[in-house]
Amino acid sequence: MAINILTKSEKEAANLRDAFRILAWSQFKAENDTDLKGLDLYELFKVEWLEYKIHSMLLPEILEFIKHFGYSPEELLQIRSEYYVNKKEYNNRTDEF
Repeated sequence: MAINILTKSEKEAANLRDAFRILAWSQFKAENDTDLKGLDLYELFKVEWLEYKIHSMLLPEILEFIKHFGYSPEELLQIRSEYYVNKKEYNNRTDEF
């Protein structure tokens, strides 16, 4: 294992990629009506997600990509933030049982 410190630009790009992952995952779940659920379904998604072109983009390219979808970086980061707040609240509720 190595210590890896991201630049501010790399960190922003990583957060925006993650926001796109959240959007893509939500859409993937909605469009794929299968018997698979949870982590099993996510494994199918993950294969496609890791091949998606956003992973080879640097921040300036990601910012252009965002414009293509009609979002602002701030909107995507807000979606990401809300996702993790909701996930934490859900996990806290399930931990109580």
